[in-house]
Amino acid sequence: MDFKIPEEYKSGIKFILNTDDDTIDIIISALRDFPPTVENIIYKISERIVQTKKIDRRIARDIVAILVSLRQLYKENLSNEAIVTLLSKSIEQDAEFIVNPEQIERFQQRLSTLLKALENIAFSLDISDKASDLLIEHERIFSDSRIITDIRPIFDSETERKVEAAILIHTLKIQYRDAEGTKEFYLGLDSDDLDILYQQIGIAIDNRDALESVLKKAEIECLNPLLEVEALENIEKDGE
Repeated sequence: MDFKIPEEYKSGIKFILNTDDDTIDIIISALRDFPPTVENIIYKISERIVQTKKIDRRIARDIVAILVSLRQLYKENLSNEAIVTLLSKSIEQDAEFIVNPEQIERFQQRLSTLLKALENIAFSLDISDKASDLLIEHERIFSDSRIITDIRPIFDSETERKVEAAILIHTLKIQYRDAEGTKEFYLGLDSDDLDILYQQIGIAIDNRDALESVLKKAEIECLNPLLEVEALENIEKDGE
């Protein structure tokens, strides 16, 4: 089985390779002592590492993200030892990493300990994964929206020089993600359409609040997997 290291994970791997033992111990402690949670796991662990050890927020995110990603291989019936060996070989075969046997051995020891510490939150990660799977079962996932309002003049039909009236045209832009990437489409709305949307969104918000209240009383966590995506995207933007 071959494993190609994604570009976005290379900075985290380099950090694990080159940092000092004390920093690795701090990351391990953050994983082992992390309280049970089922939402925004990568973001929250990254923030705890940043608060405990003043390292770059983006690097902390990359380290936690690659550990969580490697755990997916564990769920495919690969042992932690096999995962460590697989990633080590990938590092040795990648020209971007220049490592000697001693560095590889130290990396293997560190990664093995980090993956074992990650098992402390295995249950939380499994719940988060299932929530994300349910969300992305839809063919299209909402990403963003915007409404642009224009004034369109109506001219005198005879001379076409005098403005007799005007109408408001609203253009609703919907951005979404599907299997092919990010796409968008536009809808023309009049003022009555805006009122209908406003009323329907209000009803949906009331329904959401009522259901969240029921779940809270039943002590059932209500998840929003997209919150973590947004938080991690903000970290990415701050690092640019």
